[in-house]
Amino acid sequence: MEFSRRAALKAGGAALALPLVGRASAHPEPYEPRDSVAIEGATEAVVGPDGTTVFVAATTGFAVVDASDPTDLTVLADRRGLLADHENGPLDGIHDVKTQGDRLAVVGPANAGSPSALLLYDVSTPSDPVLETVYETDYPIHNCALTDSHAYLTANGSDRRELAIVALDDPLREVARWSAADENRAWLDVPGFLWSCHDVFVQDEVAYVAHWDAGTWLLDVSAPSDPTVVSHIAPHDPADLADAPTSQGYELPGNHHYAAPNDDASVLAVNSEAWETTPEDDHAGGPGGITLYDITDPASPRELSHIPAPESADPGLGGTWTTSHNFELAGTRLYTSWYQGGVKLFDVRDPTDPFELAWWRQPAEAAFWTARSADDCFVASSYAGVPAGTRGALYAFPDHAGYQPDAPSLTATTTTGATTNATTTAATRPPTRTQTPKTDESEGGTPGFGVLAGVLGAAGAASVVRWLRNEPNS
Repeated sequence: MEFSRRAALKAGGAALALPLVGRASAHPEPYEPRDSVAIEGATEAVVGPDGTTVFVAATTGFAVVDASDPTDLTVLADRRGLLADHENGPLDGIHDVKTQGDRLAVVGPANAGSPSALLLYDVSTPSDPVLETVYETDYPIHNCALTDSHAYLTANGSDRRELAIVALDDPLREVARWSAADENRAWLDVPGFLWSCHDVFVQDEVAYVAHWDAGTWLLDVSAPSDPTVVSHIAPHDPADLADAPTSQGYELPGNHHYAAPNDDASVLAVNSEAWETTPEDDHAGGPGGITLYDITDPASPRELSHIPAPESADPGLGGTWTTSHNFELAGTRLYTSWYQGGVKLFDVRDPTDPFELAWWRQPAEAAFWTARSADDCFVASSYAGVPAGTRGALYAFPDHAGYQPDAPSLTATTTTGATTNATTTAATRPPTRTQTPKTDESEGGTPGFGVLAGVLGAAGAASVVRWLRNEPNS
């Protein structure tokens, strides 16, 4: 695969750059973005096989960005009003795109709405994407995965919270459905928003399915029409959730949000998206972090380490969001996003002991949705609206160790409890070890369905609940 070769080259370069004593050395210049470019509604971002073309889901469409010069990001194409001629069009709520070769998959809406569809584009000329196929569904598509022969779609339109597998034939056709309820019918007694099929990643005929409180499932999809379970990372027994309160949908433990392996499938990273919504209890509801597993024996995942989220003065839905969101595990690097907590770069050559190389944040400006490896940099998309004032944009960052001087604090508060932008002296020190061994099974979970947009005030909170339950807004 082109991407694997690119990741391997970067990994080799990173290894050569490290000193003989110690694991990382910060570059002398301040660690900061090389460039950024505004993209209205930016959500997920993925890097094409050339390592320099970035495709960005953008809520009402998608954008294509040239990152060949990380100091001069350039928008090549911006497509809006997709399916505008549809009787219920246009397509909205686009939170995910994926690429495979010269093909781009665009899916939506992430939650309730119509039309719902998978769109396939020819992006052999990135500046001129050409729509080739429209595959309509009767379920929202929050996330997807794409291979040469199949598309894998999250399908939460029924009480079974399924994964749909679609053959890229002419015409496209569904060949299978799979759900955690296929393995344990007790999940059908659990409120659906607690075990949504949130995301899927497919590599070397294995699908990694993040099924929220139903955990992460490894599926053998060598025969896509007959997916079979390889193993399961289970944060909960469904019997314990049958009468769970709504707050469980936001809080740890559980809430597996995204799962992806490294290039040789020896290590699996699973993250949680969580907030503290019940501060009167043990304050353990959030934010959520990332856990690394040894999957050299994929039938028996073994926990290696846990990376906690940056601390927040207010980790609730109305506070400063520092929970983990999308990431990429490539070569010896882990590229991570933490909403207002910024982006972090980790050395994971020893996955039992992840080492923080760099951290950048500007919580009043950017709320990062994802971080992805690219040539000569890594890219990260920022989502507008968490909180109001953050911008929709794509950023390019140095792919090396460094530190941000005078970094805004995420924990300093005023007398009213509001988070301030006071600086923290810790941010001016070189990167330090951040790995914390996970000793309690109650740690490590996440709620939410992507960005829970607009959670300011009662109306916003009600919208979040509808979002998690896949109910339409009134």
